[in-house]
Amino acid sequence: MSISKLYDCMKTKKVNNSQAREAIYFVLLKSDNCLSVSEITQRLQDTYARKVSLNTIYRHLTLFTECGLVVVIQDDFKKAYYTLTGNKALAFALCPKCNYVSMVKETNGIGDLLSKLDSMEFITVHKRCESCK
Repeated sequence: MSISKLYDCMKTKKVNNSQAREAIYFVLLKSDNCLSVSEITQRLQDTYARKVSLNTIYRHLTLFTECGLVVVIQDDFKKAYYTLTGNKALAFALCPKCNYVSMVKETNGIGDLLSKLDSMEFITVHKRCESCK
């Protein structure tokens, strides 16, 4: 995933470029994990000089989702986690004990199913995380 997809999205949706939008996108781009809005906010505070409001973060994440740049995963309590889409479908693990959401790196057993899905579709597997085992 690259920044050019963000620029294509902005051109398609006819929105202006903003530094906050780019900063949010870069936070997601640099992360290997699924991030909640609070985690995105924390990383923005660490890397971006200006304060970005929650409203702005939600608005930009909605734009990213509409453009197909981001996949939204919800845990059992409806807390949303965001990650960038790739060229293929993704698989996520949701811990039923602590509700930690992570990307599944090894797709043994579901690799064939993932190959039949497009990049905006995903599979959520409920399994305990390493800390809850």
